[in-house]
Amino acid sequence: MISRVATGIHNSGPRHINRMHHFSSRNHILAAAAYYFAVTGGGLSSKTGTACCAFSSNNNSATTPATASSMTYIDKLALVLVRDRKQLVARSKGKTAFFTPGGKRELGESDEEALCRECREELTIELDTSTIAPYGVFEAQAFGKPEGTMVRMTCYSADSYQGTLTPNEEIEELRWITSTCPHEDLTVTGIMILQDLKAKNLID
Repeated sequence: MISRVATGIHNSGPRHINRMHHFSSRNHILAAAAYYFAVTGGGLSSKTGTACCAFSSNNNSATTPATASSMTYIDKLALVLVRDRKQLVARSKGKTAFFTPGGKRELGESDEEALCRECREELTIELDTSTIAPYGVFEAQAFGKPEGTMVRMTCYSADSYQGTLTPNEEIEELRWITSTCPHEDLTVTGIMILQDLKAKNLID
């Protein structure tokens, strides 16, 4: 199980990240979970408030995280879509883990442009841009990557879209999940998002 260690809320000023202690895990899936960041307020820009939370597994073995100067980031955007108290996740062909729909930003794209393109490509839907709102930023050690290589997933919600949810040729399966979804079926950031949705009572 992943447990919340500490929180701190900062409601003004440019987005920044507070580094927190990083704990090791006996479970290879949860070993990658180093940091969790939830963003509130603001619009589709870098000037938002931040709430910082760290997560660890249930053991007492602590490790020293990579220094901030040595960290590299894989920047991703994702759509947190909830319907009937269930969250939408996707699984790529040839993969076993489900992920939150989205992907990497292309050169020159804004968050909104990248999110809409990824949803168009993966889910065959067109987001109603007037309903896009920040949900949170989730960060973790990238699984299978050198220590200090972090995935930073900026998430948004959207209340409306046009089209029918249909997986494209790269997506094997779409699934609606609740908090009972086995953690081994999800990516590390997927686990963080699922637990955050449950904590906010947005899913069963």
